[in-house]
Amino acid sequence: MNILIKNTQLLTMEDEEIKTANIYIEDDKISYIGSREDFKSDRVIDGKNFLTMPGFVNAHTHVAMTLFRNYGPETDLMTWLNDYIWPLEDKLKAEDVYYGSKLALLEMIKAGTTSFADMYFFCEETAKACKEMNIRSQISRGLAIPDHGFSKIKENIDLANKYREDKLIDIGLGPHAVYTSDLDYLKKISDYAQEYKLPIHIHLSETKKENEDCYKNYKMSPTELFDKAGIFKNRTIAAHGVYLSDNDLDIIKENNVSVVHNPSSNLKLSSGFLDLARLIDKGINVCLGTDSASSNNKLSILREMEVSMLVSKLYSSRPISYIEMLQMATVNGAKALGFDKVGMIKESYKADLIMIDINNENHTPHNDILSSLCFSTYESDIKNVIIGGNIVYRDGKFNNDDSENIILKTKRQFEDLKAR
Repeated sequence: MNILIKNTQLLTMEDEEIKTANIYIEDDKISYIGSREDFKSDRVIDGKNFLTMPGFVNAHTHVAMTLFRNYGPETDLMTWLNDYIWPLEDKLKAEDVYYGSKLALLEMIKAGTTSFADMYFFCEETAKACKEMNIRSQISRGLAIPDHGFSKIKENIDLANKYREDKLIDIGLGPHAVYTSDLDYLKKISDYAQEYKLPIHIHLSETKKENEDCYKNYKMSPTELFDKAGIFKNRTIAAHGVYLSDNDLDIIKENNVSVVHNPSSNLKLSSGFLDLARLIDKGINVCLGTDSASSNNKLSILREMEVSMLVSKLYSSRPISYIEMLQMATVNGAKALGFDKVGMIKESYKADLIMIDINNENHTPHNDILSSLCFSTYESDIKNVIIGGNIVYRDGKFNNDDSENIILKTKRQFEDLKAR
C-alpha cells in the first residue's frame, strides 16, 4: 500500500528539529520526505494538527503478565515474585499467554509502541499474537534452572529457526537473571547464542539484594558474572541496571551492552532508581522499558518518559534533556534490539510511525513541542499508528476491532488460572 501523510509537523529523530513536510510510504518503507508530484497514493492522511514521529520502542516487557495486573499487595521484588507471581506462573497454559499477550498489544499500540522486546514463556503464543496484530517484536524465552537436558534452551532455538526470515518477529535467548541461573548454565546459553547468532535479553542489578547475593556466591557483581560466562559476546539488552559499579559500566561500555531503564517498575517495587546521566555520559546506549503490567502497572512509554524526566531531577547527576529522553524511547531502543532502519523517520527506513494530535488543550500553546511530548501528551492523543507500512490504528480505532472479545477472553483466562 502507498500512503501519503500530507502537511504534518515532523520529528524525524535524526535531530531535534521539527519541520512541516509530506511523508511518502511505499509498501513497508518510507520512500521520500518533502514534496513530489509523481506519487500515486492508495490512502491519504491529512497531517495538519498532528506531530508525526517514530513509534516508541518498549525495550523490556513480559507482555503476557497483563494477566497479573494489580495482583498481590504492594511489596518488594523478591516477595512479589516468590509469594505471588511464580506460584501462578507455574500453572500457566499456552492459551493464557496468547490472550495476555493480545491484551498487552492492544494497550501498547494505542499508546504508540511499534516495537518491543519480550521475555516470557509459551513464546509461540506471543509471536502468534504479534503476527495477528502486526507489531514488531524481539521475543526471548525466559531461561532458568533447572533445565533438564537444556530443553528450555532448545525450545528457544527451535523458535528462532522458525522465525529466522520473518519481517516482524526476531528471536533472542532470555537468561532470566543471576539468581535464577548458575555460571555453567549461563556459559551454555552464551555458547548457543554464538552458534545460532542470537541476541540476549537479561535482568541485571535490579536490586541491592541481587548484587549482595551475587558477591556472596561468586565474589563478583552480576555484570562481572555475565561477562565471565561470555554472555556479553552476544548483542545484549540488560534490563534495569540500577546498581552498577564503575567497573560494571566499563564492562558494559566495552561490550556495547544496552541498558533498559524501567523507572515505574523500579519505583513500584522499591528497587531504586537509575542515574541516567551517569550511563549516558559514559557513552552507553540507554533505552526505555515498562517491564510488566504487573509491576508497573501500565504499558506506556509516554508515562516512562515523564517519570524518568521528573525523578531524574533528583536522582541523576545532571538534568536529562528532552531530546535525550525521546532518543531513549525511539532510536536507542531500536539500536538495542538490533532492528535495522527502525527508530527514525528517514528515507529507506521502515514505516513505523505515530501521529500525535497536538491541536488540543493539553498541548496549547506550542511553546516547546519536545517538552510537550515528554510532559503533556496523553496516550489518547495518539490517533494513528503505522507499523511496517500498515495502518494498524486509525483515527483512534483498530482495524477489525476485536478489543472487547480480547478483554472478555483475558478475564476468563485469569479466573480459570486462579482456579487451577
